[in-house]
Amino acid sequence: MTDFVGFDLETTGVSSFVDVPVSYGFVQHVRDANGVTTLIEGGYVNPGVAIPAGASAIHGITNDMVTDATVLGDAVEIMAAKLTSAWASGAVIVGMNVGYDLTMVDSLCRRLDIATLEERGDIGGVMDILVLDRHFDKWRKGARKLTDLCRHYGVTLDSAHSAAADAEASLFVFEAMTASFPEIERVPVGEINTTLRAWYQEWLSSFSSYLEKKGEAPIEAGRYAWPIHLDA
Repeated sequence: MTDFVGFDLETTGVSSFVDVPVSYGFVQHVRDANGVTTLIEGGYVNPGVAIPAGASAIHGITNDMVTDATVLGDAVEIMAAKLTSAWASGAVIVGMNVGYDLTMVDSLCRRLDIATLEERGDIGGVMDILVLDRHFDKWRKGARKLTDLCRHYGVTLDSAHSAAADAEASLFVFEAMTASFPEIERVPVGEINTTLRAWYQEWLSSFSSYLEKKGEAPIEAGRYAWPIHLDA
């Protein structure tokens, strides 16, 4: 049976290549004869820089809250090691727009001069619920933030913008999606990234064309790489 591990970051901003995490969360649902056990790993990160007020307004994490938290370099090493270990065991990482989170971890490995995710081992399966939702329910109108997907798939989201809560919500949404779209579970683990990359690039290309028709700049080439984007 394939293990699925939810992953999420709360950060100082929207750039995977410039900003840094202020918290992280890994969540796994372990099922056995006794029911479901939820395993949670994560916590606050001291980013080494001031958290912008705009970011704090979104996720609620302030400078005072991270003063004594794990320092950035140690936190990045913990996250990179956890991701590598999960993939080495055959587990699949699940998240909401998780390419952003994985790219930030990989980018920070480069910025901090430690081994990147690719240097540590093969990049294993990644299930992005945003990619899946856009593919299987392409024409549904309305926003597609995590709160919207939770509402649509009947998932209760507690503590929105808490990394662990968002990671678990992504897992619940993924589980609901597999019930609605059985095709998801029929994708072999070894083909997950190739399959989702194609679905992601199909949407991104369409969105880029839409932007160009509006007279705006197209999507940068590095964004087409998936599940880890490339810096332009």
